[in-house]
Amino acid sequence: MIHQKTDQRTYPNSSAFTLIELLVVIAIIALLIGILLPALGSARDSSRNALCKSNLRQLSVATQVYAFDFKDKYAPVLGGPFVIDPKNDKRNMIWYDVNRMGQYLPQEDFRNLAHTSAENPTIGGTVLSCPNHIDGARSYTMNYWAASAAEQGTPNFNNGTIPFLKPGANRNNPDTYRMGRAFDSTVDRSSATILYAEAWGLWTSEIENDYDERTWFTNGSIGSKYLPGERFGGGMGATDWNIGNWRGNGSFPRAPEMGSNLDVDPTSYLPYYRHPNRKDDPFKLEGGLNITFVDGHVEYFVQQDLYDSGSGRSKYNVLWSPIDKQVEDRELGRVGNNP
Repeated sequence: MIHQKTDQRTYPNSSAFTLIELLVVIAIIALLIGILLPALGSARDSSRNALCKSNLRQLSVATQVYAFDFKDKYAPVLGGPFVIDPKNDKRNMIWYDVNRMGQYLPQEDFRNLAHTSAENPTIGGTVLSCPNHIDGARSYTMNYWAASAAEQGTPNFNNGTIPFLKPGANRNNPDTYRMGRAFDSTVDRSSATILYAEAWGLWTSEIENDYDERTWFTNGSIGSKYLPGERFGGGMGATDWNIGNWRGNGSFPRAPEMGSNLDVDPTSYLPYYRHPNRKDDPFKLEGGLNITFVDGHVEYFVQQDLYDSGSGRSKYNVLWSPIDKQVEDRELGRVGNNP
């Protein structure tokens, strides 16, 4: 009997992938990731923008309750060594104090001031923090012209009292005098008048040797100086930033939202970099931010919506005070630059 020799070798399964096929699949997956990642990033930024708007809306509602309790007046923005809160004998009476809006809002971040500070403790975190504000504990602040009181007047030496003045009423302060008009919750054009807006975190928490937990807080108000359009970044812009400790020193670092360029300062009261979130050149007048108005609604704006790039004037669709146009007409006409 003749036995036929069989071939014992095995051959690759014809259903397996070849190297070329695997490379094609990998390339397709990489392409899909490249397409999807920007969409996912955009969705995440939209979500953060929605949360920021929700925060401002809640802040606005709480502020309207405050105004109802105080005869249509908003909280003051009074600071200085002679401003003493009668409730606790601490310095300052500003909207974000625990004794002001702190009675109407939740508290999460107490780190703005040390327990030993002579100044009023403030509120932070929760609805006061924008998710795109790096290490931000308080990301929003009040329009200066909404405050019920903003500056100290001349002391009365007869009775030892110091009067508190409405915004724009201090004749001894040329930066603010007649540069706007104070208003309350009954102001006309309430849907166009700023109550709160996103602002720079100029002050660090008073924490020693704890860099990882450091958070940043806005100033008491924005919009007190310069012309209305300049406050938005138009013309020469808002250029005097000798306030706060955001530049850092030997004890703590520079505010992370301010970027690493030590030779550049903001030129607007408003941080346009946050929406959509931009990590490079945060002071660039590009992007957008959220503003809440006296009527309670919140709206998103890009810089082109707020001022004319040619003249630097406000477009007056968003108002710092009821007399923005009159202020610019007067001041620009005075120096011969009325467009």
